[in-house]
Amino acid sequence: MAGIPPYDRTVDPATWLNVLAVAISVTAVVASMWFGARQVRIAQHANHLPAFMELLAEFRDPRMHEQYAYVCSELGRRHSPDNGLRGLPPEARTAVYSIAYFFQTLAGMYAVGVIDETTAVIMVRGRAAKVWSAIEPYVERERQYPDVDPDLLSLLQAFARISATFHGPTAEQLLAARRRRAARGLPLHRT
Repeated sequence: MAGIPPYDRTVDPATWLNVLAVAISVTAVVASMWFGARQVRIAQHANHLPAFMELLAEFRDPRMHEQYAYVCSELGRRHSPDNGLRGLPPEARTAVYSIAYFFQTLAGMYAVGVIDETTAVIMVRGRAAKVWSAIEPYVERERQYPDVDPDLLSLLQAFARISATFHGPTAEQLLAARRRRAARGLPLHRT
């Protein structure tokens, strides 16, 4: 045993250089993964923006609001739900489908994560619930026909429940929060 030299606990500079190179490489890989994931999120958001903007344009259309008023105020008084949606006269059926699928599309965008709950619900507040309440007997009857999907307008139905019980921030609270973020120099949205 006397012939074995004592163990040298010092690390030579080449080993330190190798450790530093590995640490830098790992940091670069992690940073690349983070930036890559962020770019994917930004690209997904950019891809969804045209569809959301189209939905907003439809929401601004006066005809949409006329159809909404008709569906919520006149439909039940003028037409029986006994024959479902197919039993409605063409103009009434067109109004129902236009309004129902507008809200169904909004609900779909929320369901797949294109927009968050606050964005989806604050845009329409209780309107989705009012529409569902007005058309529910017609849709329920329509679902009974053998040629109709039993899940007809089910996204709208679920979204109406969510929007009816939404207790999120008011529009004023959202705008105030955005102003505070801007005043602190923070980004206005997270990506």
